Amino acid sequence: MVSAQPVRAFDVTNSAGYAFESASAILPYLEHPRTGVTPEFCASTAQRLRCYVAAGYPERLEPHEAEKRTLEDGSVVDVVGANSAVVYAPDGTCVGRTRKLHLSYLDKPWAKPGPSRD
Repeated sequence: MVSAQPVRAFDVTNSAGYAFESASAILPYLEHPRTGVTPEFCASTAQRLRCYVAAGYPERLEPHEAEKRTLEDGSVVDVVGANSAVVYAPDGTCVGRTRKLHLSYLDKPWAKPGPSRD
């Protein structure tokens, strides 16, 4: 008989969100999806605590994904990142990634919306 292991989760998301006025302001904080500070922290924490770990982070877009966007006030901004999240399993493997689909006014000056990914 196989005994069920309880599911343990550790959420490191920041409820404060990101409040950057422009792409240039957030650029130093953007992370690569698999090798950034947050994904690496999540993977190692999941392994160490043997639990699922979820976190939001500002993702750096690949060069071909960058674009310009016209905001409601008519200003044109460079879109350089995405408001993303990752989930890591107890063995330290990434089991889910997504990008925020419905952007808030704080995200619009720098972030590209969705879609969800692996």
